[in-house]
Amino acid sequence: MNQFEFEHVYQRVTKQTGIGYKISPSAIKSLTDPSKLNKENMFNKMYKFLPILAWLPKYKWKENLKYDIIGGFTNGIMLLPQGMAYASLAGVEPIYGVYSSFFSSLIYMFFGTSQHISVGTFAVASMMTGAVRYRLIPDSLQNGTIQDDCKNYPKLDLGYEVTPLMLTSALTLGVGLVQVSYIKFIC
Repeated sequence: MNQFEFEHVYQRVTKQTGIGYKISPSAIKSLTDPSKLNKENMFNKMYKFLPILAWLPKYKWKENLKYDIIGGFTNGIMLLPQGMAYASLAGVEPIYGVYSSFFSSLIYMFFGTSQHISVGTFAVASMMTGAVRYRLIPDSLQNGTIQDDCKNYPKLDLGYEVTPLMLTSALTLGVGLVQVSYIKFIC
């Protein structure tokens, strides 16, 4: 039983839901029945998938824009060096950490709903990615020291040279596909 079914069964219907759009009792019934596709149901699903469509028309430009710009600069000042450091932990060039910090924040703007969140790279995932990278594509020097423990692992041989960027990109894509398929399976 999901939230819409619960509210319909127990006669509790709110006028305002999650991200600011109105929903009627008839729409709740149509949302629980997937065979019914009507205009209101499609708009509710679209607003749920892209929350920016719900909050952007209601944004108070004169009141909030200057504070959002200050918050964006503050967040950028923190995320740029942090992304560069975490890219070094992952074993790729620091510029790719800047890219990941920028694009993750940009994509979250369209699909996220929290106003108070800092999106970007983090240390644990970077260290795990770096461990895979140095295990499959070992360097003779890592952080200025010779790595003797990497010679026990087999080298990655696909018939062509695999760069660290190719490996980390494939790893990132694989993890993302697993997460999306898990979300689709659960929801």
